[in-house]
Amino acid sequence: MKKYTFLLFTLTALLGLQACKKETAKSKTELLTQKTWLIQKFEEKAGTANWTDDFPNWDACSKDDQYIFRANNTYEFNEGATKCDPNDPQVFATGAWTFLENETKIRIGTDDFTIQQLDNSSLILTAQETVGGTLYQIRITFRHL
Repeated sequence: MKKYTFLLFTLTALLGLQACKKETAKSKTELLTQKTWLIQKFEEKAGTANWTDDFPNWDACSKDDQYIFRANNTYEFNEGATKCDPNDPQVFATGAWTFLENETKIRIGTDDFTIQQLDNSSLILTAQETVGGTLYQIRITFRHL
């Protein structure tokens, strides 16, 4: 019986150590591609004005659009559960994505974004453009479906 008690104690200790083992950090590709993303905020800013979140003004049929990034560097943007026009295709955009500048930026199709945050629950992208001497910026916050 003593032999089995020691064996049970040893197995329990090993399982406990395994449970305490720190989870390996995920790569940026794993974080981006692990789940489907939904937009949570779509903020805009002109010049030195404050950020304005335009997302609450979007139609409900656009708020459930899904953004899927795959590990093979392709993406799919689709209409989600509801379409604004039932005749529209379910998938409204596909193409290639790639990280740039040591994974601090991402190119989606032909558009480049700076990655402000990418973790297990959030993706925040920013972009900017100067038109007529005014700097226009967008900040898109995504969450998992």
